[in-house]
Amino acid sequence: MAHVDLEEALTKAWPWTRAFVRQLHQLRPAPFRGTHILFGSDYSGDHSGSRFRVYGFVIADADASPEWPARCREVRRTFLRDGRRMSFKNLNDGHRRRALVPFLEAAEYPDGHVVAVVVSKDLVRSSTGPSTLERWARLHRLEARWDTKSFEQMARVAHFFSLFVAAWSSPGTHVSWVTDDDSIVANAGRLEDAHQLAARLSGLYVPHHLGEFMMNTVAVDTGDRGFEDFVAIPDLAAGMLTEVMSGTAEPASGGLGVLREKDLSDKSDVIVDWFWYHAGLLKKTCILIDRADEDRFGIGELRLGQ
Repeated sequence: MAHVDLEEALTKAWPWTRAFVRQLHQLRPAPFRGTHILFGSDYSGDHSGSRFRVYGFVIADADASPEWPARCREVRRTFLRDGRRMSFKNLNDGHRRRALVPFLEAAEYPDGHVVAVVVSKDLVRSSTGPSTLERWARLHRLEARWDTKSFEQMARVAHFFSLFVAAWSSPGTHVSWVTDDDSIVANAGRLEDAHQLAARLSGLYVPHHLGEFMMNTVAVDTGDRGFEDFVAIPDLAAGMLTEVMSGTAEPASGGLGVLREKDLSDKSDVIVDWFWYHAGLLKKTCILIDRADEDRFGIGELRLGQ
């Protein structure tokens, strides 16, 4: 009964979460079976010309993904021997362009999901209220300085993360989260604040005890570029979707969006084909949170139009 009461309270506080969780269960109705879940995340769309922010995540069962590291290392040996980082914004570089298709082919081998959450900038607050930062600072020690806008962005990412963990973890699962070194984790203090908020939100949503929860940024990569390559998967998806969403999403009932054909850069054309290719081990989906009418926002899957 206590869990039901808590669920009702969370839904009342954050009403969008019920529809979001419904989307996750449609994507994967059962938790991962392995002992260790790997999360990677990257974000795009902060520039003023974009109507949307894109939050890219990759979630994988580490135990069930033995081929991914070996295939990724082979791509590096063949195309990226000098240690260049794969990223959407740097794909004008010839080495990275030649590596893109082999890298995306290798990225089919983690057993998991890429989930890109595209959020309209009209939705200013989804995870905080006007006084949330002040209350959090009073009740919990903050290691870094935040303004209300940056705290909302950090809390939103932590909120998405906690819902993924609740939907797809099993009792005792260890969780490792590697995020791009974005402004929300720009220094050690911000990283610690994000870690603590994500842990506390997960404690509200996850109905069982987890194992260890570790969070870090790609800055701690050990030298083999393993963290960077994992985070490059959502980086490429988020960068592509930011370009695609520059006027091509047609909202439908319930927040559903349909992507129509448009002229894209060569790199986005390649990534579009990969993202909406559904026969591989790695599944991909895009959840759109957009204005449904003047007073409401809707949530639905973003699909590629025929």
